[in-house]
Amino acid sequence: MNYLFSGESLQNQRPVNMDSLLLKCGMIREKKALLAVVCDGVGSLADGAFASKRAVQMLSEWFSKADTACRIGLALRDAIITINGHVMKEAGKANIKAASTLSALLLINRYYYIVHIGDSRIYSCEDETLSILTCDDISEEGKLTACIGQTENIFLQYYEGKASGKTFLICSDGLYKRMDTDFLRSQLKAWDKCSAEEVIKNLTQYVIEQGEQDNISIALVKTED
Repeated sequence: MNYLFSGESLQNQRPVNMDSLLLKCGMIREKKALLAVVCDGVGSLADGAFASKRAVQMLSEWFSKADTACRIGLALRDAIITINGHVMKEAGKANIKAASTLSALLLINRYYYIVHIGDSRIYSCEDETLSILTCDDISEEGKLTACIGQTENIFLQYYEGKASGKTFLICSDGLYKRMDTDFLRSQLKAWDKCSAEEVIKNLTQYVIEQGEQDNISIALVKTED
């Protein structure tokens, strides 16, 4: 299994980019693997950017040291639980308030594994079907109800499935809030005819033209047999 991937974290009109992005390919027990992560720091807190950056840094370190493909998805989930504790501890020592959403996609051995919390999203596109693989942790009033960095007892969404033939999009809410579903589907399908960088540019330009002011992070991943 081969992976095509590209990503961008764009500071739009906000004074600080609270998003952090990770795209990392490597080998786990002689099997090619890829980890894609988007974290969006909670802007209402003093330093959400700290939480998103540290989570991505620690996940990168975890991926580099992963030494077994057995139950790897659950190992990723456990790692994020541990990272949540570290973010809380480090933020406490620095006397800052920090929290972040986290959407992680791990591909290995023809399967995908997702660990998610917050309101960033992971989509998949196969043939003409566009699916949202995560659920937004949002209240009826539109407020974020779950994230890392705020409490020790967090509920992480966990999903797994077959990755062959799928295109994946991991993004912060700055991309999807003003996105038209049909346009998104058409752009993900267009990756067969143009570069990933062109797709990313088209998607970001579309939402900015719709009036989006939030930061925008996108990771695109495609599997190839």
